[in-house]
Amino acid sequence: MAQAVRDVASHIGRILGEERVLLGELGRLLEEERQVLKEAAPEAIERVGATRQRCVEALSRLDAERSDACKLLSYGTGRTGFEKLLDALGPAAGLRERWHANLELARHCRELNDRNGALVSAKLNFVQKQLSVLRGTAPPPVYGRTLQRASALGSRDLGRA
Repeated sequence: MAQAVRDVASHIGRILGEERVLLGELGRLLEEERQVLKEAAPEAIERVGATRQRCVEALSRLDAERSDACKLLSYGTGRTGFEKLLDALGPAAGLRERWHANLELARHCRELNDRNGALVSAKLNFVQKQLSVLRGTAPPPVYGRTLQRASALGSRDLGRA
């Protein structure tokens, strides 16, 4: 039984290590994304976006692998199941500390992503206003009657070339 616990701890340790590396890479990508968003360089935005997507997919695969381990060992799913698994493995492997460090990295990545989203939203609003001026229409409301964010731009044929 002790060997099985060591094997599980080793497996979870590998997952947490790979996750830490990916979260660090994601943080760097989000910082780079902010810079290319400011510069409005379409090719760079596409490159960073594609790399970020691959990183997020890899993180999702690791999350699924962690979840599968929890289910296989009958600890349940989600964060609660993983916490139960960590409890069963005990403090010797230092997995709980690594898990909490990864959670902090993930929170930081979410903050960076939110910041980048606000920048994209501000640029989109600016472009929408400029298009409204060009079209001679009133800018669309930010929110509709049902408090849903308005997404449709007013369109008008500006001529043909």
